[in-house]
Amino acid sequence: MMKWSNRKWRFFILSVLLGILVALQVKALNTGIKYLSIKDMYTQSLELESQKSEILLLNQKVDELKAQIDAYQTAKDDAEVDYESFLKSEIELTKASAGLTRMEGPGVVIIVADGTRDLIEDENPNNVLVHDLDIRAMVDDLRNAGAEAIAINGQRVVLGKSKIQCTGPTIKINDVVFAPPYVIEAIGDRKFLESAINAPDSFSASLRSWGVFVEVNTSISVVIPPYEGFVSYDYVK
Repeated sequence: MMKWSNRKWRFFILSVLLGILVALQVKALNTGIKYLSIKDMYTQSLELESQKSEILLLNQKVDELKAQIDAYQTAKDDAEVDYESFLKSEIELTKASAGLTRMEGPGVVIIVADGTRDLIEDENPNNVLVHDLDIRAMVDDLRNAGAEAIAINGQRVVLGKSKIQCTGPTIKINDVVFAPPYVIEAIGDRKFLESAINAPDSFSASLRSWGVFVEVNTSISVVIPPYEGFVSYDYVK
């Protein structure tokens, strides 16, 4: 058997060390790179649209409040109007619009749960799981379809107050953690709300295409509880 000279051994050792250093360098360069699945990219684009819709709804709320202020001033200046009764009725309407009262009416009940289909080879399991972005997008679809009150697993969802956040395999709603399935209830025109969930181009349709379970049923009587979370202001003076 031919013996290696000291020079060949040194060359071999240097080659191995060089290979290790190259591998470590490649790993360091790849650190921080996050690859998104098609579903993640689609979901994030819908999240952007969701935020745009929320801004639009908040602007509409500002216009409504300005109209209420004008109504207060008109009632105050009109001697024939019972100003106290007027204010009491306005307070009740304001509490209702703020989500602080129990509401009942026709609407829909939606069940959303993780998918149970078999995964394709090397497929990300997140594709068939329900995420906070999915729930928020469905809530926005219901609002855009005219939903007057919405609750998820018994938690009232109020624009600008409620938070729907991811907590691993579960979702936190108004600081209460829930695991799937998620039951979304909404009051409004049953046909419009059902269409918002079943329309071919709806967000729910995309969830179904990925294997997530989504079922919607109409109801002549949906009961939405009042919002019971805390309201705090960090910047308002």
